[in-house]
Amino acid sequence: MIETGQTEHTRKERRRWVIFALCSLLFISSQFYRVSNAIIAPQLQADFSITSEQLGLLSAAFFYAFAFAQIPLALLLDRLGARIIMAALSMVGAMGAWAFAGAQGLGVGVVGRMLLGLGMAGNLMGSLKLFTEWFPPRQFATLSGVLLATGTIGNMVAATPLALLMDAIGWRYSFVIIGCTTAFLSALFFFVVRDRQAQIALSHGKKTEVYSLSKMIGLLLSLREYWLISLGTFFRYGVFVAIQGLWAGPYLMNGLGFSPVEAGNILLMLNIGLVVGSPLGGWLSDRILNSRKMAVILGLSVMSLSLFCLSMGFFRDKALILGIVFFFFGLSSGFGIIMYAHIKEWVPAGMQGMALTGVNLFTMLGAALFMQGMGWVLDQWKAGTLAGPGDYQKAFFIGLIGMVIALGLYFLTREREAEETL
Repeated sequence: MIETGQTEHTRKERRRWVIFALCSLLFISSQFYRVSNAIIAPQLQADFSITSEQLGLLSAAFFYAFAFAQIPLALLLDRLGARIIMAALSMVGAMGAWAFAGAQGLGVGVVGRMLLGLGMAGNLMGSLKLFTEWFPPRQFATLSGVLLATGTIGNMVAATPLALLMDAIGWRYSFVIIGCTTAFLSALFFFVVRDRQAQIALSHGKKTEVYSLSKMIGLLLSLREYWLISLGTFFRYGVFVAIQGLWAGPYLMNGLGFSPVEAGNILLMLNIGLVVGSPLGGWLSDRILNSRKMAVILGLSVMSLSLFCLSMGFFRDKALILGIVFFFFGLSSGFGIIMYAHIKEWVPAGMQGMALTGVNLFTMLGAALFMQGMGWVLDQWKAGTLAGPGDYQKAFFIGLIGMVIALGLYFLTREREAEETL
């Protein structure tokens, strides 16, 4: 009996880490597609003959589709489970990559980016949902941070490696190949992963309460922390991904005169920071500070300081120090994943999927609006045909204002102890 129990425990441990690995691979795809336009932006503007604002719209289309997909995800994730949703949507993402690769103008390009956003919409929330089913609650923040750190491989691939691949075969063929990889991962995920619902017991035989849709919506919308955390992540992630996912590339290449590979190297520093910061933030939150709120506030403070340096134009002629500023910008942004652990602790287990996707709706809306909004700012204020360093600094200063608002909002949140249910 003991050996049988040990074998079952070993099997369960192996399965949960296989699921974690496959979730990470799909999230890597999502992170790549989110920020890939930063390196190919000059080629997109040349091929599609578009302005900065239109380039912002092209990139933001991913996030608009991603954001509005959170509404049905919030309704369905707790009902259908993550396996079917993530596999099906990821296949849609592969088709979006192929459509984007074949686009000859802005219209089809936007459609391709929207399909990519829809296709990647379930990979983070679905993964977090699976973590709530397969891992103990007190590991959630750390695991979420490790997932985000692992996903940053996608950000790294979208920096120097994508620049090198683009130089070798062009951005269009690059996206065809990457779309095929996404399709393969979608099929693999469907055949390997299994949802672990309440009847398999995450709570030592306790029955998870099932809530009606109207009750879940009412509970979430009446929760003060939901609105504070959602608005905080709207500004935090919106500003971060607008810079990481699009405008850092043109700033470094068009504004400061770096080559695509040199710009990719500096963006690589940002993403290395994100790799370090994501698990570090979760570890600090779980083990040292024992506080979601204080860990997030620490991250937002360092992000604000980094943005201040960028918006003031400090170190723009010193590539190494500029890379360090971007490193700390990425490092502190990694703490933002703790916001999901924070909201999870304020809702019952039966509606955690809805709470996570509800917060993520604001996260992705922020990304879309800031990405497009910074493009509008550049078009309005630029002195010549191309935006100069000062124009980008003005756009970054608007981001700094948003980050300070996020910091102020988070001071108003409250803490709640997570219950150990596994």
